[in-house]
Amino acid sequence: MLADQYLATVNYGGGTLSYGEDASAMGPLQQVANQMQSLPSDLQQALNGPVSQLVARNGASFQSGTISGNAQLTITPDASGVARMTVSGLGYQVRSQYSGSKWGVIHYSCTNTLTLSNIVITAQYGTASGAMQDGKTGMTATTSSSTDCDSNLSWILPGVGDVLIGKAQDKINDLLLSNVQVQMAKAKDALLYGTDQNMLNGLSRLVPPGKVVALPGGGSFPLGQYLQNNLAYLLGNSQLSIQLGSPIALKKYIGLGRPPVSNVTADAVTIALSSPALSFSIKVSETVNLGWVCLPIHGNC
Repeated sequence: MLADQYLATVNYGGGTLSYGEDASAMGPLQQVANQMQSLPSDLQQALNGPVSQLVARNGASFQSGTISGNAQLTITPDASGVARMTVSGLGYQVRSQYSGSKWGVIHYSCTNTLTLSNIVITAQYGTASGAMQDGKTGMTATTSSSTDCDSNLSWILPGVGDVLIGKAQDKINDLLLSNVQVQMAKAKDALLYGTDQNMLNGLSRLVPPGKVVALPGGGSFPLGQYLQNNLAYLLGNSQLSIQLGSPIALKKYIGLGRPPVSNVTADAVTIALSSPALSFSIKVSETVNLGWVCLPIHGNC
């Protein structure tokens, strides 16, 4: 039986190069894919901390906060040695419960759902050091709120949405932004900076030295070695577009008997790099092979 696989597909100059690794090896393709795909869940935790505090201060009980969507990251450097990082494509929904009494007579139990859609997060960092710039992280979103009560009493509830986001400029509170900045830095470092500064850490793992792309009509280009030899230039002059995919949902195949397909494939992350010197893209996909074990006690073998 084939092992689960991670496959990289590189496109450069009309040529294509593919190579893979077994998932059991926990190799560089899987490591980078996992680090990048953790961004939505990391952002969810970063948001839930300050949001739950805000909810509690407004007399409610925090029930859940959930990030949804597939994140799109864009990194664009400028001539001043600063890069702008943007995350979009995500939504965030908060559920809070309110219960109590008013004037000792009216009793209520209500659930409020606050939805932040079209979230756009921006941050800046220095391309020479990779250090995030404090005070340069921002977040905007389209907000909506609905309340479901056991009676028509939503008018007495505190406005959590108004506390979370100021009406004037849709400015998210400072504690939330500080937590979000930490997660933006983690995504940046997974792709660009490792423990050593000025190192295209993630890209070097995805396209290591020795990877050569065969070009149409003959010839080849040593892309892996080029990345290794031009790290500093690429850090300060490359625009990157990163599309995150969703992890494979294996739960829907459990308990169905013989799976309808023998394997499932999903794109984990797709990265496009563009600089004045060169442009290329790399897609990392995951393939999980599905097996079927029949237990005689079920009588379906």
